[in-house]
Amino acid sequence: MKSYFSLKNVLCFLLCVTSLSCQKQKPVSGSVKNVVDDVVTRLYKDLNEKQLDTLSDRYIMTFLTKEEKEVLATKFWTFDVNVPVTVSLMRDTAQPVVPFWITESGFKKTAMLVKNEEYTYEVWQKDFDKGKVELGINGFDKHRPVYFISVGAQKKGDDVKVTNVYPSEFPLMTMKQGAFTYHDWDGLILTQVPAELSGQVLFTTVRGRAREAHLVSAFRKTQTPSSAAPDQVLLTFSGDPKTTMDVQWRTQSAVEEGIVKYWQEQSSDTLTAKGAGFKMEDRLLQNDRFVNRFTARLDHLKPGTNYFYKVGSTSGKWSPVAHFRTEPANNEGFSFIWFGDTHKSQIWGDMAQKSLKRHPEIAFYDIAGDLVSTGLNRDEWDELWQHSGNVFSYKPLMAVPGNHDSQDGLGAGMYQEMFSLPENGPKGFPKEMTYAFNYQDALFVMIDATLSVPGQTAWLEEKLRTSRAKWKFVFFHFPPYNFVEPYDEIRKEWGTLFDKYHVDMVMSGHMHYYLRTKPMNNGKEMVSAAQGTIYTMSISIPGKQEEWLPEDYAVKRYPDGPLYQHISMKGNTLIYKCYNPEGEVKDSFEIVK
Repeated sequence: MKSYFSLKNVLCFLLCVTSLSCQKQKPVSGSVKNVVDDVVTRLYKDLNEKQLDTLSDRYIMTFLTKEEKEVLATKFWTFDVNVPVTVSLMRDTAQPVVPFWITESGFKKTAMLVKNEEYTYEVWQKDFDKGKVELGINGFDKHRPVYFISVGAQKKGDDVKVTNVYPSEFPLMTMKQGAFTYHDWDGLILTQVPAELSGQVLFTTVRGRAREAHLVSAFRKTQTPSSAAPDQVLLTFSGDPKTTMDVQWRTQSAVEEGIVKYWQEQSSDTLTAKGAGFKMEDRLLQNDRFVNRFTARLDHLKPGTNYFYKVGSTSGKWSPVAHFRTEPANNEGFSFIWFGDTHKSQIWGDMAQKSLKRHPEIAFYDIAGDLVSTGLNRDEWDELWQHSGNVFSYKPLMAVPGNHDSQDGLGAGMYQEMFSLPENGPKGFPKEMTYAFNYQDALFVMIDATLSVPGQTAWLEEKLRTSRAKWKFVFFHFPPYNFVEPYDEIRKEWGTLFDKYHVDMVMSGHMHYYLRTKPMNNGKEMVSAAQGTIYTMSISIPGKQEEWLPEDYAVKRYPDGPLYQHISMKGNTLIYKCYNPEGEVKDSFEIVK
């Protein structure tokens, strides 16, 4: 099975490819983003829902102005060359419509083909003089295997130097067999490169660029659009769980004010906290393009105390009253629940609601990635919150991104907009995606494994080395032990640290089956939990295993879900139980220190 995500040096520059995932890289005037934003606004004004659903390339070309076509044909990829060059454009043969600008700008289709292990690309070429080279969009169809290019000198012996590349986030490499082209799938390497192109300058990219001008079959609707009434109320920790609590919620964009009113149980003294709001956009969500999201941090809370609260505004509506409990001042023992892949499933949501009724004492929830299936689509996040009911308005949710949340090399921008989480991750990495927090006598290290594994190793070691917690848990999406993908890099970089600093348990998802290993140390099976780390993997939706290969290190496996895990700790004893939605225990064990 090929890797559909990058585990090599994909840092925060991947977050800023387009404004779909990040606002850090401002688009230049006359950019593809500005044009498509304006086109979408006009389409909403001129067409009804049915017409939007039947848009075609031909109609879009009649809808665009001459100036807009020019931008879409020249501002997707630009760079300067120091000598005359030939640009070779590799276009996936399975893409139904050739982007309009390719033939119009003078590119000619050749007989050459470039291949990787999944796709075949036809090669189009055009000569350019010394100076600026300007190339256009990948099309209006969101064809994921986006085109890539190589550049070679027209005159033999000329040394090609490429400068002023836009977008500048992706390194230039060498065109050859074994090279990869997509940073979000760097395991997909070129297997056939014509001799004429070998050694040329290769421009790498990400598959997410297919979204930059997506208009055909692009428009979506949410089943739960925002309103004047606050909803999607969510608790998280970004500070000390003893004295702080973060509250997040959504309203329609017309509601500009957000307030939390909160009070101690059996108290009439009502406190208030103002929410910081921002406008969140999903331009292709035709019935709810803009919403406001608010985050308020409640400070100076009392440890081990029940608080009631509601969110709203002085001139608008208020949410139903909910409540939460802060972390006790002393180590009294606690429990939590964690889920594997949830994929915004109603099946998972029903199970989550049952789990809270069954275990009302838990302190919080964790999710080990793939919260939704398409992290760049806000309607899927709406489904996630709708299906989970009000569970997370009573218990905080701490999560890490999976490859579906951080998708196609565009990062997890919408994930970041949904959550207020600790900002104590490794320097140079996106905030709130890798972080750590403590709860009573336990350390929780939450890692975004879709980012560079080696780049986060030093931070991980510092967190484990300096912790004095009795219990150590690590969450990340990709499981080091499974029968599908080896993840040697994770085992080498992080597994050795789990051994060195004795991490008790590692929790993952991704492979859509349930697994608990024997205690493992240096890849070997240990007799007791005191000698090794227990690796667990779970799934919160029905599974999809087509084969079921043996795993000697496994203690318990299930090829299907949904399942959830409840872990409680008190004193020197940890009790782990895995449940199905009906509350039947499917796996259990104890660790006594």
